[in-house]
Amino acid sequence: MEDMSYWKEVWERKGNGNTTCLEELDGYEDTTADVKEIAKQIVKELDIKETDRILEVACGAGGLAQYIKCGEYVGVDYSSSLVKRHIELLNNSVLHGEANNLIFKDKTFDKVFCFGAFHYFPNQEYAKQAISELKRVAKEAIFIGDLPMTSHRKEHLLYDKNDFKDWKITDGYYNPCRFNVSLKLV
Repeated sequence: MEDMSYWKEVWERKGNGNTTCLEELDGYEDTTADVKEIAKQIVKELDIKETDRILEVACGAGGLAQYIKCGEYVGVDYSSSLVKRHIELLNNSVLHGEANNLIFKDKTFDKVFCFGAFHYFPNQEYAKQAISELKRVAKEAIFIGDLPMTSHRKEHLLYDKNDFKDWKITDGYYNPCRFNVSLKLV
């Protein structure tokens, strides 16, 4: 899939719906994902401290954010309706933007993470640009989670663990056909 119009429409529609359930807004309603446990694992993997400045890329309506305790949380998402819902429901600082073109200065955040979004990207070039941006705005570490090796949907972008040789690779948190990667920058 070379553009994201299909997925943008899906996420805009979700954000414009009537539910206030964060898991449903963020697309976990038909999965076995335990969002609270996923957030706990990300906090552990990145060693997020209560003084850290954290950026979540592709934050959606805040399903994970509700469980992240840190000094300052900022979220970015390409769905304007989900950004609006996130702010309404959690009162976090959330901006509308693309993962491959973050508006922040270099090394603005202690730690940066993105979970459950890379398979919605249009192509590998976009994914590489997004990884570059995550690295650019992070001081200490980045985490990318839920990267699919196979999928039941032809619209999902797939990944290969061999493309992350310099990264720490861990098994997916709820799906054995997915994996996570993290990278310490200091």
